[in-house]
Amino acid sequence: MKNLKKSVVVLCAVFATMQIAMANDFAGTDIQLGNEFGGSKINNVTGGLKDVTGIGTGNVGLDFNGNTHINWDSLNVGRGESLNFNAVDGANNLTILNTVNSDMTNVYGAINANDGISNLIISNPNGVLFNGAQFTTAGDTMITTKDLSGVKVEDLSKLDINQEKFNQIYSPEDGSLIGIKMVNSDFSIGGEYNIVAPLIYASNSDLTAKTFKFVTSNGQDYLALGNASANAMYPGVELEAVNINGDIYIKTPTGSVRTTNGGTINGNVNIDSKGSVALNYKNNNNKLVINGDVNSTTDGQMTFVRNTDVKGNLSLTSNDGFVDIGDVHVTGNADLKTLGKNGIHDSKYNNFVHVVGNTSIDGNLNIDSSQNIHIGGYDYDTKQLADGKLTVGGDLTAHAHDGHVMTTIDTSANKISLTSDNLNVLTDGKAVLSANEYEFSSNGYLGGLTSTDGMSVDEKVVYIMENYIPIEDTVGTPGNINITGGTISKINTPTNASTYISSSGDVKLTGANAGNVNITAPGKYIEITGENVKADNINVGRETDKLKVDYPSRNYTLNYTNIRDNEKVTIKGDEEITYDLTNGENGYNQGTQIKGENTYLVGPDAPDEPGPGPDPDPIPDPNENIKVLKSFENQSVNMNQVYTPVAYAADLDEDKVDTGVRKNVDGSVTVVRAFPMVN
Repeated sequence: MKNLKKSVVVLCAVFATMQIAMANDFAGTDIQLGNEFGGSKINNVTGGLKDVTGIGTGNVGLDFNGNTHINWDSLNVGRGESLNFNAVDGANNLTILNTVNSDMTNVYGAINANDGISNLIISNPNGVLFNGAQFTTAGDTMITTKDLSGVKVEDLSKLDINQEKFNQIYSPEDGSLIGIKMVNSDFSIGGEYNIVAPLIYASNSDLTAKTFKFVTSNGQDYLALGNASANAMYPGVELEAVNINGDIYIKTPTGSVRTTNGGTINGNVNIDSKGSVALNYKNNNNKLVINGDVNSTTDGQMTFVRNTDVKGNLSLTSNDGFVDIGDVHVTGNADLKTLGKNGIHDSKYNNFVHVVGNTSIDGNLNIDSSQNIHIGGYDYDTKQLADGKLTVGGDLTAHAHDGHVMTTIDTSANKISLTSDNLNVLTDGKAVLSANEYEFSSNGYLGGLTSTDGMSVDEKVVYIMENYIPIEDTVGTPGNINITGGTISKINTPTNASTYISSSGDVKLTGANAGNVNITAPGKYIEITGENVKADNINVGRETDKLKVDYPSRNYTLNYTNIRDNEKVTIKGDEEITYDLTNGENGYNQGTQIKGENTYLVGPDAPDEPGPGPDPDPIPDPNENIKVLKSFENQSVNMNQVYTPVAYAADLDEDKVDTGVRKNVDGSVTVVRAFPMVN
């Protein structure tokens, strides 16, 4: 038994010695690939390499039956050549580490690894260039500029990536940072594709993997890059017109993340960057399509997303810079946020959110900015406002903490909520908001800007936004926030501030805690209702088709114009509204009434009994449902208030005539109800 044990030990030692000897047999082997770029020559091998085949044919195979670390003097693959990593003799789950001592690795041909190799690693501190290459592996792949020459294969899993340092190497030709470059190349990675380098650049290439996870010195399992440049847009990661299949995780401790000239990403995009992020910012009208969610957090100065379709959700957060999206379509929800860690500072890179161009969000759009929010077109080259349109399928919420909320393009959503904690909610007086419900909250004037002080409206928009100028109340001739109708459920301003809203459709005000509220809706219906409406004054302006106001518990002074005498009517709080009678001869409803018909202004008391008149034949009247009084402008009243409440009319049987019902001179019956009126 002792001799047997001794024999086994001796046999194992002999086998190990033979394996090392076999590995060392490949030391100095020139595999004759990539000769035009400096060739490919093995320096030494540690274990696992069984054979090298095809030397001199341009199609070289490396056969492995165990984990292997190949140290190359140089490693290159020329055009039309291939380097194949093969697990043989039933070996599987192998890790093959390739380290290169000198010169950049140039791959213009093909590199392949079969399914017995689970992890193929190429490490070259001098950089790796793939140009017109084909790279196919069944398992995971790592390409890195980290120097792993002193690492044993069995110790790779113990490597503390967080403590590793990059060798910052720059090209002697142009001074650019050397890293991993993929140009006009195709990558098909069966597992994860990991890149670890100070610079990663891909152009006109197709990249496929289960997941793109790249490693950096500042974190594992991410694409992460450093750079020595102070340029905010230095491309730590740049993807130009690439097609990517798989989820992407990007982490940059310094440099920027940038995609240019369109492309397609079939997967989710996750970015954590200390630098800036620009997705398709420079695109030459080429669209970037992302078939998945986008989630980006950055400490850099800029976050841009332009001319991009996101078929998922979009979330952009800047810790101390601005967020800018334009000509973007998102099929899910969009969240845009600036945190403003350093507050407003003397820099052109403040913490605003800018929504420009023609942008559509199918779900909800939530904007939360430490500083300004601008929903409107802007031309960065000419520094002028530009045309555009924002369409939100769900709700639009814009909340500016230390800045303005400014709208200079037509904007539509189910619900629009615009809030400025310390400054104003403003428009250029031309943009139109369209929603079913609106909420406005401002620390001062809430309305539109007009041309004053020798400045055009566009100039004033830029000036006020860039300088964070508060507007406590109307500056110059007031402009309006223009809406297309709907319910205004909130108007919040200080008591000394004014609000100006103009509606092109029927509008209902159900909530306010404000100073002076001015509402116009020419030729339309205005209703002011509910105990949540509180203001100093509510001024109803111009030719409103019908004004309906709750009588009880009004917590505001109402101002409008009486159509009979063109006099301003002021009704305070719970002050009673009295009836007046008109025959329509002096009102804008002249010619629309049946001859002899009377219409009543509505109040808490019954109107006077109309005088006697002839009883015509009882012919049904299709126009007797609602009698409307219209007004004309009162030049002596600033807002030209008008439109009076109206009576309700209906044909009734004689036995149903009750208190408050009056028989008109034309034989019809008018039912007069006191406020609150019910449709």
